[in-house]
Amino acid sequence: MILTNARILTFDAANRVLDSGSVEISGTGIHACVPRSLPSTDTIDCHGKLLMPALINCHTHLYSTLARGLTLPGPAPRDFSQILKKLWWRLDRALTPDDIYYSALIGLIDSAKNGVGTVIDHHSSPNACAGSLDLIAQAFHEVGLRGAVCYETSDRNGPHQAREGILENIRFIERRPRNGLVSAAFGLHASFTLSDKTLRQCVEANESLGAGFHIHVAEDRSDAGAVKRLRDHGILDKRTLAAHCVHISAADRKTLARLRVNVVHNPQSNCNNAVGTADLPALFREGVLTGLGSDGCSPRMWDEFKTAFHVQKLRARDPRVAYAEAYAAAFLNNREIVKKVFGMDIGRIEAGAKADLLLVDYYPPTPMSSGNLFGHLLYGIANAPIDSLIVDGRYVVKDKQLVNVDEARVAQTFMSVVRAKGPL
Repeated sequence: MILTNARILTFDAANRVLDSGSVEISGTGIHACVPRSLPSTDTIDCHGKLLMPALINCHTHLYSTLARGLTLPGPAPRDFSQILKKLWWRLDRALTPDDIYYSALIGLIDSAKNGVGTVIDHHSSPNACAGSLDLIAQAFHEVGLRGAVCYETSDRNGPHQAREGILENIRFIERRPRNGLVSAAFGLHASFTLSDKTLRQCVEANESLGAGFHIHVAEDRSDAGAVKRLRDHGILDKRTLAAHCVHISAADRKTLARLRVNVVHNPQSNCNNAVGTADLPALFREGVLTGLGSDGCSPRMWDEFKTAFHVQKLRARDPRVAYAEAYAAAFLNNREIVKKVFGMDIGRIEAGAKADLLLVDYYPPTPMSSGNLFGHLLYGIANAPIDSLIVDGRYVVKDKQLVNVDEARVAQTFMSVVRAKGPL
């Protein structure tokens, strides 16, 4: 298949912007990207639309789909601890297998419609733990997206459920297909809900598996000091995904850099929970590979990109900051993280990369080049309609319509599941 007559943002080594070019897809990968038309009997005319790599979400919770429109009894939570106890920990304890499957399906449908081709999920369902990751993986395959899943091990529901979480991670990591669309990590909740004993058990269980840990780190002040503790327990290394890292010290940043830990910034969630925001410029100065996630707040990574940019300006009270950091986190570092941790070569349009592509209805009103790309991305492309999404060389969205699933039917079925559950 050849996509031709497209304005192409390659995000390749030269960061080329092609005013009119062609991309040849062979199987699941990109065979060629050239600044001209390519002859073929299997050619798709993009009519001058913008073609770029599919977006990546490096940390989310797909089951948060169930929180939409959810009203909580009593006074609104006043801090992060109450948000966890009154909302998220009640919700995850209420999840059934149907809830897990349909919430993942809806979350992935929404991701696809917003141009996200890769989703890294962090799951918890204490009363429906065994087999839960299979249900999420099934949803990935049905929608056609790429990603990774893990189970959130925690002691907050007692030692028995902590042990169940460990076993679910082990089971799924051992059975995951190599080089498939869905990979695996070893999930942990956060340092403050994990005992020393459970942390040791997780490290021991993972020694032979070699998976990366995926964990929340210092999201709130209640988890300050997590970096040192997790380092001492052997949780932090080059395959670890450390979500948030808001309340960390200068010494912590040096530790994260030295151990080559992958930090995932989640700006909208941090704003929503009023926990603060990660210091992106400081993380970048220290050399910490920092990407971008949504933490279940939204399927729109464009909005995370915008928020990451604007919040850093407010934080620093300086209009000059965050251009390089927000751009790199969304469009360069996310792809480096998924390649480093999961072996997925995505996020660039050049020969050898996987064919994960996004076609956008954007026709620039001013000249566009690698030198002024940031402004077009932030104020133009981020607001443009998604025309098509290709993942692993296959259409997931085509002409604004989902290819593999019936969105209306899924939503209707999901609604019946939610109504049958009643209040939490």
